[in-house]
Amino acid sequence: MTHPNPLGHLSIGVRDYAASKAFYSAILSPLGLVLVYDSEDSAKGGQAPTSSDPHKNMKRIRTLGFGPDPQHELLNIFEFGPDAAAPGAGFHLAFNAPTRDAVVEFHAMGVGFGGADNGLPGVRRHYGEDYFAAFVVDPDGWRLEAVCKRPEGE
Repeated sequence: MTHPNPLGHLSIGVRDYAASKAFYSAILSPLGLVLVYDSEDSAKGGQAPTSSDPHKNMKRIRTLGFGPDPQHELLNIFEFGPDAAAPGAGFHLAFNAPTRDAVVEFHAMGVGFGGADNGLPGVRRHYGEDYFAAFVVDPDGWRLEAVCKRPEGE
């Protein structure tokens, strides 16, 4: 049986934990995604590798998790310091937005919290009649999109 939501979560690496926490908390809030896990608030202080873990030589890594609730964490952010690198051209993460106003707020928050504009909010008719999207690049180079496919006024 196929799970109704086959994608469990995405994980990205960033250089600066505090900056990423502020950035992602701001841009994801209008989309209904909130901080549901913060290793700094956890008694464990992060995930310690186990002896069978292929990443066992890694130091403890500060981690953030975002989702609509703790049972549905969709985005994990790991602080890798200078080793963090976003993929090249052609890759981006797209988030569904509940409204066009949420897309506009996502973009404003992204630029306001250290990201770069990569496409102002607007309809992208080449993707669909009601494809309203905005694009930002986070401080680590991750390309992000918010999209609402509802007709205007809905």
